[in-house]
Amino acid sequence: MPTPLLLALVLVLAGLRLGVDPLAAEIVGAIAAACAAMSFAAGDPPRRPWLLRTCALSLVVAAHALQRLGLVGELRVDYLLLIIANIIGAFALIAFLRVVRQSGLTVPLTRSERLVAVVLACVVLGLVAWILAALAHDSLRDLAVAVSTICDAVVFTTAALLLHHVLPMRGGLLAQPYLLLAIDGLCFLALDLAHALQPAPGPAVAPLGALGGAAGGAAGIVQTVLVRRRV
Repeated sequence: MPTPLLLALVLVLAGLRLGVDPLAAEIVGAIAAACAAMSFAAGDPPRRPWLLRTCALSLVVAAHALQRLGLVGELRVDYLLLIIANIIGAFALIAFLRVVRQSGLTVPLTRSERLVAVVLACVVLGLVAWILAALAHDSLRDLAVAVSTICDAVVFTTAALLLHHVLPMRGGLLAQPYLLLAIDGLCFLALDLAHALQPAPGPAVAPLGALGGAAGGAAGIVQTVLVRRRV
């Protein structure tokens, strides 16, 4: 997808979340992931990771719908659904990486690339440790934030590694969905930090959530377009 069109897509989805309805934007993201999964044939390896991502995003939609309807109950079913959704979402990215590595088209990291990967991993681990240390760990909400933090870190770092593997393919077009997923993971990792340090929503929460959700939703749309065009 051309870069200007890609940026426009992300802005439209972010605007939908900020200016119309966050839940509607999440529904679009789940549908986009489902379309990406269905664009592959039943035996195509990428189909399973996209189905996992569809499941994860659908659980997020369900959790936020229950919150809006006031049906979470004392057990806080919404937090339980979000915990499961984050775990499935992380496994989806790991499955993407496995598919790419099994394709036989990847090349080993060079020494400088390994150094960059180690530095990036250390930065992410430091951020995760900071978030976990800031949590009180005395509520289901804190557990949800902790799980979200770890899973968002997995999503970001795995998507970044995927970028390295697929960037040389087809002029970089195949990397677009993984770039968007990396942005998704990074934004929500930053949101985890915001939630850990400041329980009350700060001014940066809405834009970060909009950008992360828009990038994640756009990834499904871009993947569908790429498959339909046989890129």
